[in-house]
Amino acid sequence: MTILNYKKIGTGDIPIIVLHELMGSCANYESIFPYLDTTKFTYYFTDLRGYGLSKDYKGEYSCNEASNDVKNLITHLNLSSVHIIAHSMSTMIAQKLALLDTRVKQLILITPISAAGIKMKPDAQAKLLESMKKNENLIEHVVESASKRYNQAWKDYRIKMGYEASTLEARTGYMTMYLTTDFIEEVKDIKVPIKIIVGHHDLPAFHKNNVKKQFDGYYNDFEIIECMEAGHYPMIECPIYFATKVEEFVLKI
Repeated sequence: MTILNYKKIGTGDIPIIVLHELMGSCANYESIFPYLDTTKFTYYFTDLRGYGLSKDYKGEYSCNEASNDVKNLITHLNLSSVHIIAHSMSTMIAQKLALLDTRVKQLILITPISAAGIKMKPDAQAKLLESMKKNENLIEHVVESASKRYNQAWKDYRIKMGYEASTLEARTGYMTMYLTTDFIEEVKDIKVPIKIIVGHHDLPAFHKNNVKKQFDGYYNDFEIIECMEAGHYPMIECPIYFATKVEEFVLKI
């Protein structure tokens, strides 16, 4: 059984597992570390197969595999209940996990993808996956599109992170996951509250109104807040706000 690697911060009684996005790792969250309440909470910043601390772990990189990996980690840590924070790509994994494991008490989804995944025409999907497989310029294009407000140093940092945080196999696998996975008809069975943070300056697909449309009619209990100074990375762009809000969410349960 594969046990994902993680960085543990805090000694509090409330456990939180934190998951990352496609073009980074849990290093994305380092900016919030100084602002976490480590007496109330224990954080497990967890890297999926092929990423960061788990970079040497290979797999099929599917939603089912990843959610079961996190479920196994919860068992390994001997947690009777846990809150899940997930970002972008891993928000699909968190939703699947909530359907599999009653120990999950809350989902906090950052710039999320619904369980329907991202829909594209077959030709566009094939072109996108081929660009990822070739490992040429796709990351640069995505960073440029999402970073128009910021300077070149930020863009260089995000591009470097995009290439170095994970293996090409894992990036391609998880991109395939969110382009081809759809379990939206199951999410009515998610029984826990969902809190969502979006960034005002994010790409249009992740804007508040579009996310609300994706979640309306399918999810039983969700709330969206908008970080007005952030794009796709609220934890990096607004770390104090981010840490404050996620801990407020957890304490409301």
